[in-house]
Amino acid sequence: MATEMTSRERFLAMLNNKPVDRVPVLTGSTMVVEYIEKSGGKWPEYHSNPEMMVNAAGMMYTDAGLDTVVVPFGMFVESIALGLDVKMGRIDIQPSVRSFFKKPEEVNYENFLENPYVKTTIDAIKLAKEKYPDAAIVPFLVAPVTLAGDLMGAENLSMLSIKCLQKEKQMEKMEEWISIALEINKIYAQACVEAGADLLYYSDASASPNLVMPEFYYKVGVPVEKELGDFIHNMGCPWELHICGDTVPIIEGMAATGADCLSVEQAVDMKKAVEIAGNVPIVGNVTPLLMVEGTEEQIICETRKGLDGGAKASMLGCGTPPLATSDRLKTWVKAAADWSAEKL
Repeated sequence: MATEMTSRERFLAMLNNKPVDRVPVLTGSTMVVEYIEKSGGKWPEYHSNPEMMVNAAGMMYTDAGLDTVVVPFGMFVESIALGLDVKMGRIDIQPSVRSFFKKPEEVNYENFLENPYVKTTIDAIKLAKEKYPDAAIVPFLVAPVTLAGDLMGAENLSMLSIKCLQKEKQMEKMEEWISIALEINKIYAQACVEAGADLLYYSDASASPNLVMPEFYYKVGVPVEKELGDFIHNMGCPWELHICGDTVPIIEGMAATGADCLSVEQAVDMKKAVEIAGNVPIVGNVTPLLMVEGTEEQIICETRKGLDGGAKASMLGCGTPPLATSDRLKTWVKAAADWSAEKL
């Protein structure tokens, strides 16, 4: 076991397969109602107020004991910045995209970085770096396949993902949408890295085998994610890839993207995923709902199961539920620390 580390040191050591003092504890989205209210945040202002955002997200680090401070809250920023209709939800429901473009040429991203929600993310990264220098600051971003799906409509993505494997013209249409999504990803990524992000966390939920065929992911998803990842690496920043569902059929492809670690959810057999991924660290796969209604025994058991399976960090499957409770979050963090004391 390594000597005592800061959260940031621990997190970066894990990414590089170096010894850690304990396994890191991570999450994706962190829009937790209890912490929003305790920190003085107000709905929906905390989505566009960097200070409110960082105060709430920071409590996952200062109170619960996680190693990351994650902003923003939800997978809507890219879409709202492009002019799509977004339902802002409630204090306990994340925003959701409600419209889409009919043609790729309708997408105008010339002033993307000027959007107030994008600016909030960038300012929140800078503020979090100042307030929590020992934490790992991680922006939560939408990966290319999912962003393309938001642009064209999720149902259209599903249909086109099948057609494009059969007809060249349909593949050309898919590549138009993907190319636009990638350019937007790069613009946002560069701004986040320049703001001081320690890692870029990308969720490509729509690349899940539950939604598109693995063949589509290997043919379209892997190359575009790799191009984005190479762009990020060229700026000197690591990145993490999350895809929802049972991703064992596509773990090999996920690892081939060059991501510095892969995040998997509770549907994944951790031992199988770790075996397939090889030297690429796998993190996960604690059921998020346990942070809302799980018993202490259940939380400890699932945390240990993932780590026993080879996870390099304990992480909730798809982010922290808004109704998660601080006592359960602390139980989870302690379970990972206790496991580390025994096994590292």
